Amino acid sequence: MGKVKKLAVTLTVFGAVMEPAGVATATVALPATTTSYYERTASPKALYRQGEKAGKAAAQGIVILDFGRPGVDGPRFGTMAYSGGFVSFAAIKAGVKSYIRAYYRYAPRYTKLNVAVGTNNSCGAGQPCGETVSCGCPDEPPNFVAWGRHFALTVEQVDNWAGALRAQYGYTDQVRAVAADDAEPAYDPGYQNTFDVLKGYANFVDGTFPPMVDIGSAESNYWTEAQLLQVAYGFRPDVPMPQIYYATQADQWAGLLQYAKARLGKVVHIYGVLTAGAGTNTPQIAYAEMLQAVSGVTDQGAIPWLSTIHR
Repeated sequence: MGKVKKLAVTLTVFGAVMEPAGVATATVALPATTTSYYERTASPKALYRQGEKAGKAAAQGIVILDFGRPGVDGPRFGTMAYSGGFVSFAAIKAGVKSYIRAYYRYAPRYTKLNVAVGTNNSCGAGQPCGETVSCGCPDEPPNFVAWGRHFALTVEQVDNWAGALRAQYGYTDQVRAVAADDAEPAYDPGYQNTFDVLKGYANFVDGTFPPMVDIGSAESNYWTEAQLLQVAYGFRPDVPMPQIYYATQADQWAGLLQYAKARLGKVVHIYGVLTAGAGTNTPQIAYAEMLQAVSGVTDQGAIPWLSTIHR
């Protein structure tokens, strides 16, 4: 086995430099917990209220606005929201812009926030749908690579708009639009649809920004370790923000980090921790579990983002 090259421990997160504090301890300060959402619609009014709440709370780091699995309605690309209805990318753009507009209006000066336009991989050939296997889902894209490209275009357009709005009104805050994918192996055991979305997104972005934030899981027995690592960090825009709802999930990610380091000579940084509210880890516990898992494998001593997602 070749010698593992150690990366510098200074972690740069989309222009913001953070200095990890070495080995994780109970005294490590947590980043502020933001509020993320499983969106039932793309209603500009509803998202404006969410953005207003984030602004008044001086939210910083990242929020995820998860609009559901990839979907189509005839020639239109979009998602199947958590209400079960189709939401076009045009509607998603309008809703996310409303969120950002409200955040800019209500946030105190000099805050920084990444607003992640989210999707998931919860439908695909070969995955269980209820008790039926290999059923696929209604309204899913005929071409997931093409869908990933349209997704990237949507995120880039929102990000460009947010920058123009900032310049127009002289806001001191900085809001960037990014993407997120709740990619869970059990939702797509065949892996192809997940891969195709990420490939389409990465090909369109052709670089590292806007990033694709992996807010999924890393359970075994569905995808190979190489596939898990590819989703989290394999395409250039990809960065991992694991869901750590339970202690076992931190252990699974620690195993993946060890695989990357020992087998591939890669030191993989974790960018954030996602929690899910009642019945799961508190943000404090989830952060501590993930940081302990990270520090046991790499030199990373702090994690930049922490968010709790709500329905």
